Amino acid sequence: MTENMDSWKVVFIASRQEKKVALQLERDGIEFYLPLYKKLQQWSDRKKWVEFPLFNGYLFVKPNKLQRDKVLELHGAVAYVRYNGADAKVKDKEIEIIKSVLESGYSLETMNTPDDFEIGEQVVVTEGPLNGQVVDILRRNNEEHYLVSFGILGQSIKIELPYHIFKKQN
Repeated sequence: MTENMDSWKVVFIASRQEKKVALQLERDGIEFYLPLYKKLQQWSDRKKWVEFPLFNGYLFVKPNKLQRDKVLELHGAVAYVRYNGADAKVKDKEIEIIKSVLESGYSLETMNTPDDFEIGEQVVVTEGPLNGQVVDILRRNNEEHYLVSFGILGQSIKIELPYHIFKKQN
């Protein structure tokens, strides 16, 4: 077995392009894994189960030497995740753990990190008195908190909130 076949590589994918890149990889015969979980989405007129990537912006690939660079030529593929000057590697066992957790039927989502949110982005607050309110991220105040603003009565109010109560606006 070659080094490239021993472990999976992680590819950074452009925002909301994970499924499209997966289709291109399938078309080109490149082994990949895109872990997806189902979440019940609420619209004004209906509810629907929707599949979301477990790891936003990432996809696992197992290319051979000839396919490695071809992966980055795909529309939506940005770069390989690097660690210590080389492509980051994920072992088969770790991929199997992800698969078994997803197949178990447990309800799961990945946890947010502060780097998941960008200045100027609109997010939804998931806890507290602002639960459900869409807010604008103004700046990161420290490791845990952002300054956000929201409008009420034609006025903009600024408040500091911890990042862990945000979710991306759908």
